[in-house]
Amino acid sequence: MIDEIIIHMGMHKTGSSSIQDTFSKISMANVEYLSLGTANHSGFFSTVLLKEPENYHTHRRNGLNKKQVRELQQSYLEKLHKVLEGVRKSKALISAEDLSSSSNQYSEIEYLKKLLSPYCRRIRIIGYVRPPASYMQSAFQQRMKGGGQNVFDLEKVYPYYQLSFEKMDAIFGKENVELIAFNRDSLHNGDVVQDFARRIGVTIDARQIVRTNESLSLEATALLFAFRCFGGKPKGYKGYNRDNNLLIAKLNEVGNQKLLFSELALAPVFEANHQDIEWISQRLGSSILEEPSITHQAIDCEKSLLSSAYVSRLAIWHLLEQVAPLRKDITGLAQLIDQLRTLHAQDISPLELAENTLFTPEKLTNIKSSKSEPVTLLNLLADALEKNGHQSAARGVRGASQRAFHLINRGSNK
Repeated sequence: MIDEIIIHMGMHKTGSSSIQDTFSKISMANVEYLSLGTANHSGFFSTVLLKEPENYHTHRRNGLNKKQVRELQQSYLEKLHKVLEGVRKSKALISAEDLSSSSNQYSEIEYLKKLLSPYCRRIRIIGYVRPPASYMQSAFQQRMKGGGQNVFDLEKVYPYYQLSFEKMDAIFGKENVELIAFNRDSLHNGDVVQDFARRIGVTIDARQIVRTNESLSLEATALLFAFRCFGGKPKGYKGYNRDNNLLIAKLNEVGNQKLLFSELALAPVFEANHQDIEWISQRLGSSILEEPSITHQAIDCEKSLLSSAYVSRLAIWHLLEQVAPLRKDITGLAQLIDQLRTLHAQDISPLELAENTLFTPEKLTNIKSSKSEPVTLLNLLADALEKNGHQSAARGVRGASQRAFHLINRGSNK
């Protein structure tokens, strides 16, 4: 029997990815990191524990139906029992920050205890608690990255500490639940990975630590917020996570400022949840609140976030140039025409453009009013290429325009 099963329960945005990516890779003498398919066990246990796992956000986004998810749930349950039966070390480690979600039901956490208890003498819970302001800033980004945040409502990203942790105290016993403030003064060497290693009795070299920074800049956050609010938001298809991750990876190249919410934006949320803040502060033994960040770039409302997106709009052109640089062949021409047709299909007013942008506002107006006539679009593209010094490409496009003209006339004369 396993002496101790350690459950690292997050919370979200407290270095969980670094903990998972580090301890799932290193060799530990007395601790076995459970091999459940991925280093982050959140999706695994959410699928196992939820009464309606088909509603779990990852399954919905990937378009899995109820039958598929229920079959997955059964296979995960069988795998969990097999893995636990195979543990040969004195301690086993689970890391799943979704277990700290305020939306988890008592029955789900009780089921977790029921599943694990036959295999061990003790279940120990370790959780890191992030102050509300910094948590909300990170959670706002994370929900947008997943596609679930398209309104500026900070109440939706407040952590609700008592709902998250009180059930753990009740089910596993307060003496078995360690909650640690996520700040440098409370962590061993000011580092959450080193702190966690010391708590579970593992010696770790700083060079073994995998650093994972999942935060977006203010500029990237603002652009993504604008896209979630006003852009297309297709979901529920196989491969959505892959496509979404590619989008986030490109936006991650934009900007260098940090997203900070102003006191004006945070104060109403803190006031509405002051009892919850008092509860977690008493549970930790010290105030969870931190000194507010003072900066003229702090975001206080939806308008200021969208204004930041507008200021950062030209970065999108640079990203497009990196993804699809201008090619002097028929494939490049096809891609450009496809982008033009996409622009025409969307009722979007042109913004101010950089001096070296391919199309002037007047040209974009012509494109929007061209009724998608291929000859007109090709001629406009040729003019823009010529003006920007791409003479060879312009000649090729003019040739394509002439061929398109003849083909259209030939078809209309039949």
